[in-house]
Amino acid sequence: MVAFTTDEICRSFLVEDVTDSPAQLGMAFDLVATGYAQLASTPLDPQAIREELCADSYHRHGLARTLLLTGENPNTGTVEPLGTLRIVLGSAHTTTFGIPPLEAMALLTPEAGWQDFTFAGFDVDQVVEGGRTAVAPACRTGLAKALGVHLCVLRTLYQEGFRRALHIYGKPQYWGILPSYVVTRVEALGITLIPTPRLTLNHQENEELFRKYDRYWLQSNPWFYKVLVPLF
Repeated sequence: MVAFTTDEICRSFLVEDVTDSPAQLGMAFDLVATGYAQLASTPLDPQAIREELCADSYHRHGLARTLLLTGENPNTGTVEPLGTLRIVLGSAHTTTFGIPPLEAMALLTPEAGWQDFTFAGFDVDQVVEGGRTAVAPACRTGLAKALGVHLCVLRTLYQEGFRRALHIYGKPQYWGILPSYVVTRVEALGITLIPTPRLTLNHQENEELFRKYDRYWLQSNPWFYKVLVPLF
């Protein structure tokens, strides 16, 4: 049997922007569909999840970039897709497409409204919004689980998402909606989360979505955070 260490596995990771690479983009979308299907109490069609959550308006209008992490799966010894993350590039000009500058703005509202929202220096033109994060199920089984590969995948995705936001797009602020079970994992990785005070979920406007992915929206206390990612 080949011996693996967590460091060896992490060093095998490669994160690529696959937005413009159809085959790899499909792999990322499949990871999202698999992961988000677990957030619904009733069975959902994977293709419907892909269309609703992945190939949405932000993707179609070129406002989102999808990252795919590949690396060695210690359970099989082969290089496989292990995780994905999407970043939405905040811009006040997205209203020309009939959508808010960030996806979060349609899903929840701070107490004073978005127009006057300046908490923690929030400036929508300086923001990337992280989301559609998914880790391959294989990372949570067998030797991969014992080595904590899923945590390494998660940390690498956040670091690379922030690095690209800062150095490629010149946007120093990283924000995102995170449910409580993800908050615990992310903070354990040394990533600081600053919660927005006094938020309201937009239930009426998103009733169907919230009911469909009820384990996320109705059972996991999702909240909007500023994310401080150390680039170590």
